[in-house]
Amino acid sequence: MDSLNEKSLVHVPVIMAMLFVGGGEKPMSKKKSEPITGAVPVMAMPFDSDGIIDEDSLRHQIDFCIEAGAKGIAFGIGSESGMLTDAERIQVWTLAAKHINGQRPLVVATSHASREGTIALTRLAGECGADCAMVNPQPLQGEKLVRLFDDLSHRVALPLMIQDVGQNASADVLVQATQQAEEVMALKIESPDAPHKIGQVVAELQACKLTAGERQITVLGGSNGNHLPEELSRGSVGTIPFPAIVDVYQTVCDCFRTGDTAGGQEIYLQRIVPLLRAAAAGGGGNASVWIHKAILQRAGILRTAYCRMDTSPVPDWIMEN
Repeated sequence: MDSLNEKSLVHVPVIMAMLFVGGGEKPMSKKKSEPITGAVPVMAMPFDSDGIIDEDSLRHQIDFCIEAGAKGIAFGIGSESGMLTDAERIQVWTLAAKHINGQRPLVVATSHASREGTIALTRLAGECGADCAMVNPQPLQGEKLVRLFDDLSHRVALPLMIQDVGQNASADVLVQATQQAEEVMALKIESPDAPHKIGQVVAELQACKLTAGERQITVLGGSNGNHLPEELSRGSVGTIPFPAIVDVYQTVCDCFRTGDTAGGQEIYLQRIVPLLRAAAAGGGGNASVWIHKAILQRAGILRTAYCRMDTSPVPDWIMEN
């Protein structure tokens, strides 16, 4: 053990989990879960000035989001998940599950470059208390994508969310994967053609009677709500945005749900579009993560806006606007 360096130690949890991804093992007990709808913010991972996870700030952020009306809590790409060690994933997933204590569903990203790694991380997510695993299947396409979710469904009895980011999956493939993998409970569609694809997927799910009844599949948008009104108009029932103005995202979702599309559109244009434009003016991408952290820091929710992603503070004039 003394010969193991620090880097190898942080990967022990996933290495151990991967020993059990072969056939024949019994999956963990199945979780019962409510349909995922509404605004489910992706946490901006809080770090101190030395880049160490700030647990108190994470608790404050979770409390802020729940008090603002969030319908769930998520960890994803915007949470800098790819920048965390395996031990840190366990740390934040377990902390969040304990702090939320069943108030809202906890969704965590468990994508990995390999099939085995995805199975291991998904199993680990369930052991940490997550309620749903969000899996981006890239670069798998077609039948390989379908087999991945079928494999996960049989080996890890944890509800799954298919995250469609790129152009690697048509609406038909997404629906096929959903039909075949009984643990799939939601889809997050944020490909470039998201509004159109959402309409196609929702129509096919309705035809398969998978949007109502005992197995109710929900479809949500992403990309921080860049096309939120269009997505909601075409059958999405929620979105997975950054957390700074999650109350506004939830209000827009509520407006469309109750038929007040004009009101929802107006709120979107007045409250959400300015933030989207500010993020775009700052360079988009990683800069968006910094902007949301800076807003939360100014609100006293996070101690710092430190990012592990390669990004820099945006110009003052963007934040002042």
